[in-house]
Amino acid sequence: MSRRLLALAVAAATAVVAAAPAGCSAEGGAPSEPSASGATTATASPSAGATSETAPSDDPDAAPAPQDEPAPSPTFTQPFLPPGDERVIDLPAELVIEPPPGATDDERAVLAAAGRFMASWDAILFGASDDQSGIFATSVDPQLGRLLNYLAESVSKERVIVGEPTVIELHAVSVNGDSAEVDICTVMRDWVQYTGGTPEPQPEVERLILTMTHDKHGWRASDTAQADPEPCV
Repeated sequence: MSRRLLALAVAAATAVVAAAPAGCSAEGGAPSEPSASGATTATASPSAGATSETAPSDDPDAAPAPQDEPAPSPTFTQPFLPPGDERVIDLPAELVIEPPPGATDDERAVLAAAGRFMASWDAILFGASDDQSGIFATSVDPQLGRLLNYLAESVSKERVIVGEPTVIELHAVSVNGDSAEVDICTVMRDWVQYTGGTPEPQPEVERLILTMTHDKHGWRASDTAQADPEPCV
């Protein structure tokens, strides 16, 4: 079964779990900060006979030349994996959804919020806790309740997914007042679900319809549904 479809269906299948405290967490590392690439500075090639060292500046107030910095290391250790297959990954704060040409400001805001929601959903699937995933900031009921139920069930079953972060391709976006719909294709490369240590490969391409709702906290996901993936293939 599709791992996202399972997350959508779990609310109906685990009504008892809905009473579990929202703070139940999978074992894992501390929350990771949004990943960022280290800053680099391009420099001209040295002329013939020049040394590789930068000549000192005659200006005493000149700032030192910036140096290349390594990208931050991943910090989240995924739970429930077999011994020897431990993985430490990043939990990005947002997955990129490229706006279409001519997108309005409202459409761009909706797509950015949808990207943050999809990142928090990935984090839940990858074994993060509710706090680590940021799901409270990116979704509202009924979608929030579904994912909290899925999280509680994942802890109980020792279930986690490994693989590359989801790549999102926009199919359509529409905004109508305080409601919006985002039609996306999701590509999940090399995804494998472990349940109690047993691996199961997952579908690579799916199509989702996200319902986004605007309130005083901004745009958040309130519902999701699967659609025919044919346009995504």
